Amino acid sequence: MKWWNWRSEVAPNADVSALAFEALVNLSCSYDGFQREAAVAELVRRTDPRGIAPLLVRTGDWVAQVRLSAQQGLVRLMRDEFVAHWANALPELAYVYRVQRADLGELIAAIEPFLGRNIDAFEQHAREPDHAMQRWMFALRLAQPHAETGLRDILCHGLRSNELLTSQLCLKAVARLADPAQRREVLEAALRSHLPRVRSAALRELLEGADGSSIARAMCFDRSAAVRALAVGMLAFEQAEVAARAKEILRTPSGEARQCVAALHVLSLLKDPDAITEARVRTASPVVPLRRLARLLLLAAAQAGREDVGAQLLDILADASPQVRRIAVEHVRRGGPLPEVGALMHLGLTRRELARDVLAILGHASPWDRLLFVFELMEGGTLSSELDRTITNEVHVWVEAMGNCYVQPSSPQRVRLARLWDRRARWLSAERPSGHLSDGFPPLVEYHLRAFEVI
Repeated sequence: MKWWNWRSEVAPNADVSALAFEALVNLSCSYDGFQREAAVAELVRRTDPRGIAPLLVRTGDWVAQVRLSAQQGLVRLMRDEFVAHWANALPELAYVYRVQRADLGELIAAIEPFLGRNIDAFEQHAREPDHAMQRWMFALRLAQPHAETGLRDILCHGLRSNELLTSQLCLKAVARLADPAQRREVLEAALRSHLPRVRSAALRELLEGADGSSIARAMCFDRSAAVRALAVGMLAFEQAEVAARAKEILRTPSGEARQCVAALHVLSLLKDPDAITEARVRTASPVVPLRRLARLLLLAAAQAGREDVGAQLLDILADASPQVRRIAVEHVRRGGPLPEVGALMHLGLTRRELARDVLAILGHASPWDRLLFVFELMEGGTLSSELDRTITNEVHVWVEAMGNCYVQPSSPQRVRLARLWDRRARWLSAERPSGHLSDGFPPLVEYHLRAFEVI
């Protein structure tokens, strides 16, 4: 608990001028507004720099007289010799910015220039500032007037922090540099940031220069797909050179996984005729990101060529990685064609670790296929706890969806559903997990089966 959340009371008519400093600080947190007002007035009268912290807290007081008195006292304490005390009150200063019960614009407009011109001493005495206050102090430093070289060094230092908001402050401040060489140096520092958004913003600025094409060529194999796409899109006459470099990376036996992903992506961006061939080879790669990208490219090519997309989706769903299988689920969710339902259900029944992805796809198919797959899974024997929870949820989701369903089941669906429904008592035996439809099937399941003459 923060010290300012404690409460202290004294006799109503006590002489606050006789109180010690610590007692006065405690009294400034009294439940009694008159006592708080008297304590703050005494702190202001003493002009003691130790009073900076309690006065900062009282700027958020719910009594207007206390707030105004605290603000006036802080203005009197804005002296260069008191900067260390201001730094020690950093948590209370953060509180001022976070909790503003009234308009403190004038106070903040006075604090920031004062601390900005004393920023070196302020940072030196600040005690373990959090990220937000570090960024605030950096913004104070940045707001001061600087020579070109000094501003460049500050911006490069801020970009090395790899903190997004600080880096964005630096990128906005690049325009303050009049020398193009200095601006370029800062933007090149931004290209070395770990943050893709920072690299993308810096690359856009640099691509507007005369040698933008050479910079684009250098950034074609960046770690970020967005940066790569931006760089490849700005290539002028170097496409063949970049494509050759990408193929060289892919065909190097000991190539780094990240570079291979970048190289395959670059080939696809360049619409190189060998991109699909290279992608087909990488579908068996042990590297999941490379395998995922290869599958995405092959699926896109199948759609463009009007090939059998269903077969591609089944291959994707058979992958060992959930990240790769997610491609098929997202494809169907966005309105793409479904694979053949029989083959899809067979895959989910023979490899139960794929059942959740199969259910996600069947959610966009006939509701009767969805329920049939649930019944088949339950008929198949013991379920894992995770799959058990998924099935329980699917049954309830199916019931809700059937409220707006007018699709009649086919004859094979009727026969199989009726046969499996007769066996439901065996599915819900005592050996089943406790969370598995503990109260049996919802009554509406039987209602919908009878309404559509399945049973």
